[in-house]
Amino acid sequence: MARARAEVSLDFFYSNLSPHGSWLVSARYGRVWQPSVYRRDWNPYYDGHWVYADVGWTWVSDYEWGAIPYHYGTWVDDPEFGWTWAPGYVWAPSWVVFRTGPDYIGWAPVSPRFSVGVSFGAPVAGPFVFVSARDFLAPRVRTCVVPQSRTRIIINNTRIVNTLAVEKHVVVNRGPDLRIIERASGRSVRAVPIDQVPRVAPGRRVTRDQLAVDRRVAQRGLRVAEPVAVSNRVSTGGPHIAREGSRHADRAAPRRAGQPGPQVAVPARSGHLTATGHDRKTPPSATDHRGNRKIGPSRHPEKDKVHP
Repeated sequence: MARARAEVSLDFFYSNLSPHGSWLVSARYGRVWQPSVYRRDWNPYYDGHWVYADVGWTWVSDYEWGAIPYHYGTWVDDPEFGWTWAPGYVWAPSWVVFRTGPDYIGWAPVSPRFSVGVSFGAPVAGPFVFVSARDFLAPRVRTCVVPQSRTRIIINNTRIVNTLAVEKHVVVNRGPDLRIIERASGRSVRAVPIDQVPRVAPGRRVTRDQLAVDRRVAQRGLRVAEPVAVSNRVSTGGPHIAREGSRHADRAAPRRAGQPGPQVAVPARSGHLTATGHDRKTPPSATDHRGNRKIGPSRHPEKDKVHP
């Protein structure tokens, strides 16, 4: 497993995501997380927008919890639960592969088995989201999404673009040709330094050095997700992300018929989260609303801690 410079672990993920959803046990992927905003017609890549950074196409989520599951691990359309997040410990601007054509651009999360520099082809973990090429830079992707009923025809007229790679010890995703985007949108696009893009990693600020991975590990391939066995118990008292309120969620796209918009998930705790400490109240154990297994706190948090 790659050792990212940023401080991430299963305990960290559990502490920060539990107030916003449920931890479930997938027969295929082990311990996974599902946000409370999930509905049957929900897709993780509806609520947010694309930014072209110096590390490539970067997904900026509208959700206040989006800094973790859109840049570590990957989303999977589980046959039993629907969309869930499989934990991983390597950062990327976006763990997706693209499809491009003359008129449309689409993207889908990579499979949990995907490894940078090792995987052949571009295995994906769910259906592609498509938008018109001219709408790729829209600030609210949800308002531009092509209905799923039309995507089969579009797929036949597009080609896979898988540009996930490691450059200067950081995972990058160059994605669709910038010239295509500029021509279709009529806009000039310039790369933004990743440290100026909001909500792309835990904490208020991030530097490229913090996102780097060990060069020796990178040469062997970086796996997007690391299956977490149910027997690997976690602590609910780990550090938390410093919060700046819920104003980011307020920027979410307006609702579309049959598609719930992003919601502000209120933590099941009192007090404030800080960069160096955490609320002393332990969140309630996460239990699947369909009656699946309960995920309890660790009896040996230091022993069971997963390091990136």
